[in-house]
Amino acid sequence: MNLCKLKIKIKKISDYPAFSIVKVCKINKMSDNTRHFSLYGKSPLSQLLFSSLIIIVVGTFLFTSFLILGTLIFDRDPGNILENTPSGIVESDIPFIRYLLVIQDISLFIIPSIIILALLTPGNQTCRAYIRKPGLNEVILVVVLAFCIFPVTSITGQLNSGMDLPDWLSGVEKWMKEKEDNADSLIDLLMASTLFSSMVLNIITVAVLPAIGEELIFRGVLQKILCNLFRSGHTAIWVTAFLFSTIHFQFYGFIPRFILGLVFGYLYFWSGTLWLPVIVHFVNNVVPVIGGFILGWEKFNIPLDITWKNILELPVPVLISSMILMYFRKRSKMNSELSTDNIQTKKADY
Repeated sequence: MNLCKLKIKIKKISDYPAFSIVKVCKINKMSDNTRHFSLYGKSPLSQLLFSSLIIIVVGTFLFTSFLILGTLIFDRDPGNILENTPSGIVESDIPFIRYLLVIQDISLFIIPSIIILALLTPGNQTCRAYIRKPGLNEVILVVVLAFCIFPVTSITGQLNSGMDLPDWLSGVEKWMKEKEDNADSLIDLLMASTLFSSMVLNIITVAVLPAIGEELIFRGVLQKILCNLFRSGHTAIWVTAFLFSTIHFQFYGFIPRFILGLVFGYLYFWSGTLWLPVIVHFVNNVVPVIGGFILGWEKFNIPLDITWKNILELPVPVLISSMILMYFRKRSKMNSELSTDNIQTKKADY
């Protein structure tokens, strides 16, 4: 082979330190981007604006289309159901509510994220380059991490639920409590069934799709863009976690959800794969579904009584969680250093 025809290009897959830097060799001179429109190479602010536009336009179109289709299939008026409080929803409405949850995740999160990630990727690569397949040991570690987070979120959630706002914010506090009560009542309706088929449907609607969709949009898209915009991974992770918790509109669970957002963000930042935060997110959501089915939702969903014993035991799961995250951080640094050394070696060879 004529070495003169080889064109060596060094491309960064991501600005995240855990992502390796790969060498892409091309025989013919080709454009890095063969698409008519791409977000790759544009400024982070432009990427953020175009991504937001895609989420709004594509998400609204798809959700409206699926909503019309669902209205015909289930013979339900979505206006009446959405305007009702959970106490006004009857059991026959639950299948349609599950359908609404499914199309929400698919329309607003999953499909727009796939489109955006494709546009953020160079034309000669695929989106799969951004999602490294984790090893078995990594999966085991993050499952342990997920279970260690439960006591942390339980205690902080109980403390958060006792939040009181000043009198001059009484109107806001009333609205927040109504949103929280409606969300809790809706979850109670979905989890109350003792049928195995209902549990399987709940796993899909409450655990699988939200874990995939929310991690794609928040960590895969938003955190990645904000990392380049702020030129700081830590700032991007904290801002994304704040938005992740806020968008759920459950303010009396804001703190535990914010903590989860930080864990998901740092796990993605240091591991370089979306699969790991998706797994932790899934475990966090699926355990209540399965536990509520086995024990009964009313027994499982009893609020935690905070005692000195709970507080004194808290440092143990916190320490284990920190050690697992530090493991990924340390390995991320090692991979970054190895990649840098390999690039320098390759450059010296050529």
